[in-house]
Amino acid sequence: KEEAKKLVAWMKQEYSKAKTNRKNEENDWYLQLAFYNGYQYHDWRAVGGKQTLQEEPNPAGLPRITVNRIEPIIRTETAKTTSGNPSASVVPASNDEDDLLAANAAEQVWQAIYDKTRFQTNVLQKAEFWRAITGNGFIKAFWDDSKIIKEPITETDPLTMEKRVTQAVAGKGDVEFEVLSPFHLFVPDLAQEDIEKQPFIFTVYTKTEEWVKSTFKNVLPDNFTPNKIAASEIEEAALMDLRGVDSASPNDVLVIEMWVKPGGNKYLPEGGLVTIVDEQIVQYSNTGIPYAHGEFPVAHLHGIQNGKFYRRSVIKNLIPMQREYNRTRSQIIHAKNLMSKPQMMYQDGSVDPRKITARAGIWIPVRPGFQYPSPVPIQPLPNYVLQEVQQLNSDFEDISGQHQISKGDAAPGVTAATALAYLGERDDAYLTTVFNSIEAAIEKLARQSLTLFMQYVQTPRLIKTVGNDGSYDAMMLSGSDIASGTDIRIESGSALPTSKAARQALITEWMKMGFISPQDGLRVLEMGMLKQYYNLIKIDENQAQRENLSMKKLSEQEVQEFEADWQQRQAQGDPETMYQDPETGEMMPLPVPPVMQPHEYDNHAVHVEVHNRFRKSQSYELLPEFTKQQFQKHIKLHEQALQLQAQRQMQMQQAMGGMEEQASGAPQDTPEQSGMTAEQL
Repeated sequence: KEEAKKLVAWMKQEYSKAKTNRKNEENDWYLQLAFYNGYQYHDWRAVGGKQTLQEEPNPAGLPRITVNRIEPIIRTETAKTTSGNPSASVVPASNDEDDLLAANAAEQVWQAIYDKTRFQTNVLQKAEFWRAITGNGFIKAFWDDSKIIKEPITETDPLTMEKRVTQAVAGKGDVEFEVLSPFHLFVPDLAQEDIEKQPFIFTVYTKTEEWVKSTFKNVLPDNFTPNKIAASEIEEAALMDLRGVDSASPNDVLVIEMWVKPGGNKYLPEGGLVTIVDEQIVQYSNTGIPYAHGEFPVAHLHGIQNGKFYRRSVIKNLIPMQREYNRTRSQIIHAKNLMSKPQMMYQDGSVDPRKITARAGIWIPVRPGFQYPSPVPIQPLPNYVLQEVQQLNSDFEDISGQHQISKGDAAPGVTAATALAYLGERDDAYLTTVFNSIEAAIEKLARQSLTLFMQYVQTPRLIKTVGNDGSYDAMMLSGSDIASGTDIRIESGSALPTSKAARQALITEWMKMGFISPQDGLRVLEMGMLKQYYNLIKIDENQAQRENLSMKKLSEQEVQEFEADWQQRQAQGDPETMYQDPETGEMMPLPVPPVMQPHEYDNHAVHVEVHNRFRKSQSYELLPEFTKQQFQKHIKLHEQALQLQAQRQMQMQQAMGGMEEQASGAPQDTPEQSGMTAEQL
């Protein structure tokens, strides 16, 4: 249609304009990538009327050494920004029980998405690489309808009765994340810092023709033949690694995806989504952004503030110092080479230069009457040249915010642990804005992920999580279960790095002072060599956690059936349901026990602690009353067993004390205990 042609033409025009407007930023990104990768004698040069990133000429063939100070700075920075594990919590919409339950379910859903996508490794670390190199990293959260979720199920062959495990389809579609380099995202307003205040954004890709036809086969014409473009349309591979990669051949298809806010342009006044392949529209929504959250599905991780949308990387200010550092080191090496193998002066005709080699012990004839060859006098390098290297090292530390303490070296003259920790925090303070950006981006992605789950998951699916205390849980949830629980918050400061050595020292000190038990201390020490030993200690705790999960899943019908069965056994005189009254000798009915009863071999003290720990959680508060009664009965039996153990231990101690007194001839005045005299004991 004519209107569609105008929309496509306008999109391509705006994309071309945005690409041209940020050309200077792109040139900086390529140069910063080159320096990070060790190509530190490259710069932008005009070759044949075109700007090209090339190595500086070296006609004299002087030594060129590259000491890459930028790479360790970036690696240290990304290690700091990705070492923390941001913790999230959902704020309930109200104090209503349904809203509390929805908030708890939403936390489970986000934790499951976080774990399943390996967000820390596969998403955040990749985005942080681009953020550290270029000052900008982007993460896109979207619903992937092609994702097939399978769960293992056990089937029994009706003929052979053999059991086999097969994969069954449990659902279709899931929340996915994609890391976008700054080369793939375009905005129209470079002066607007907030991505949500942009009128529209472009996410642009180069895809193969086969991918395009497979993905959009239902909307593309049968005889569709796209115009091919070079992969360098978006990201110049030859500039990325500088190894002569041929990316100029037209082999790919350009895919432009435009997300529009309401009022963003005249073609989509209510906002929407348009995706074009070549000249064809393959996705179109003109009633607003198709996701329920109504936001751009992209989170921006940014570096140093500069008053513009595309932020700046610390590498930009390190490049001039890196050039000077390499130049100074090369000059020192050149002077060293001259001193170790100096240039020689000799009278013409005194020696044959062809016979002079570097071989040791060689005899070189000198013609009589001529002077012996002598080295050309060389002036030593001034001290300020050597001092320049130290000054450049200091400048690297000041600009990057990574001093000796950040590299694992103690500061000169500083030995106190508190002072060292303070210096480390001072270095981390340089990255405060980066950590705030990470927490804000993850909060946005978490909120959008919950909204996508609520919007697209119509039937319940299994959500599995593992808690911080090692406990595991599984719930059947659908989007309606978290409808009022999408207000998720990332705890401020939870993305900050923590010193593992300092944490271990603090925990060890607390264990010595009795603030925490040795078992809890071993659990949080995070030392691999203690894991096997701690697993032996944790057997009882794991058993108690499994009981928590089993009691939590009890249905009211199961409880009623158990109580009815118990009462029926009592009516039939089952001795296991009765006890003998010590005063009258009559058989009396025992109260109905919990469905899950303690075992004789249980560590009752550990079970009581683990069960009570669960009773203090939000999950327990949301359980129905009959389930809470089961927990109370179960714990009471554990406590009774503990009391019985204490009584037996006391009797044993008293008995041992009586035997010692009898052996020493001391008078016996022990009262009767449990129907036994002191002599019998």
